[in-house]
Amino acid sequence: NFSPYFYLLYLAKYDVSGAGWLRFVCFLPQAVLSVVFALKHYRTPALCLTLQTISFVLFNKVSTSQYFLWYMWLLPLLLPNLDMTPLRAVTLTATWLLGQGLWLVTGYMVEFECANYFLSMHFASLFFLLTQCYIVCSLLSCYRPFTTKKSV
Repeated sequence: NFSPYFYLLYLAKYDVSGAGWLRFVCFLPQAVLSVVFALKHYRTPALCLTLQTISFVLFNKVSTSQYFLWYMWLLPLLLPNLDMTPLRAVTLTATWLLGQGLWLVTGYMVEFECANYFLSMHFASLFFLLTQCYIVCSLLSCYRPFTTKKSV
């Protein structure tokens, strides 16, 4: 579970009093970002839907590798509008792979080696979240909407 909330929810599993509050707090970033992206980017539906989907997946209480497919198929819709050098595209891809690879190493240790790497996995989840936020910010900085010239 790539979610940055996994470890917190894991620790709160038996704390009935705080678990409900924590689940609500975990939902807030999804809701806030969805509204912010809708209000800011409603004129560019492909960008708006991609950002909303990415934020939903990144800040979800459960996030696994197949969830990334929810927004990966939207990325080709953005390609014509991205003003990005090939080097930057490779750098962003490498950033993604580094974040996911670090998490997968700790996930392997927990799942298959039965090692107590939960805290390490939590830090890997936070690092993965930061890398994804960096990628989203990079996409936003490279996005150039098509402009139409007004006819006279």
